[in-house]
Amino acid sequence: MKIIVPLLLLIAITAAIIGCTQSVSSGTAPAPVQTPVNTPAPTPSPEVQLSTPTPSPTAMITTGQTQPPAIPESAGLTTIRTIIGIGNETVTNVSIPSSYWELWYTADPLTMGGQNAQSVSSASAVFPSLTITIVDHNSGKIFDTVQPPGGLDSTLWQRVGDPRPWSQKYYSGDSVYDFEISGQNLRSYTIDIRVRS
Repeated sequence: MKIIVPLLLLIAITAAIIGCTQSVSSGTAPAPVQTPVNTPAPTPSPEVQLSTPTPSPTAMITTGQTQPPAIPESAGLTTIRTIIGIGNETVTNVSIPSSYWELWYTADPLTMGGQNAQSVSSASAVFPSLTITIVDHNSGKIFDTVQPPGGLDSTLWQRVGDPRPWSQKYYSGDSVYDFEISGQNLRSYTIDIRVRS
């Protein structure tokens, strides 16, 4: 008899626990318990007048992208295409109408790059990167692959100076190119394609 009472008690508790978890795991959530709370309605003070708020215009919000540092204008050059993004993207059929052109680019890293004693031993170290592969549209051959010199290490930039934006000059154009952009761990990037004015 002494063993039966605790055994029955254990079975009852187990059944109660299983019953509670089955109703949640079966996909139907139990109805929430609502307790009425008697709170007095707020009374406005004599100085405060309640009115309907007037809607005001809001700024346009771009989802998924933030604006990277601006690329300054270049004397004697005109921007013919600007590409702004945060991740992987391919932009096709970009016509370069002259034999000389420049690629200007900048990126805003999401995380700090570089290695220290903790990140070297950690498997979770994350490094931002940006790679721009320029492909001749007609032949499919890679024309050039561009990466920021020294990588995207904002910790280093705080010590030695911010190198952004970067630029690359090309003396071969009069063609159509595709730009395959690979961006990882970035808030955003901006790429300008410029020709002589």
